[in-house]
Amino acid sequence: MEIIEIAIVGLISLSPVVELLIAIPAGFAMGLPVFITAAVAASANFLPVPALFFFFDQGNKYPKLHGWLLRRRNERVNMWMDKYGIAGLFFLTPWTGVYAATVTCELLGMQRSKISLSQPA
Repeated sequence: MEIIEIAIVGLISLSPVVELLIAIPAGFAMGLPVFITAAVAASANFLPVPALFFFFDQGNKYPKLHGWLLRRRNERVNMWMDKYGIAGLFFLTPWTGVYAATVTCELLGMQRSKISLSQPA
């Protein structure tokens, strides 16, 4: 039944609420090996990033929605990202989660390659 337990860890990692904070301890509690638990949890946690990129691309096609997204930029967060860059995002992601970090970085106009590299942290 290890396949079912691995699937459970992956599904927990996909959740925008608990993500890795619960998925990895759940895998350990189910007796899964450390490497498998971490690999499945990190991989599944990264899956929403391309989907969020797609939704932002779709939203940018509509001028009103694009303007609304641009107005959501927070200058304090923008200054923080300018100061700390990708290293700041690397440390921000575990506390905010992959969903919030990806949306924040998209709103700040960060390069997608930098966003993608920092998310599975």
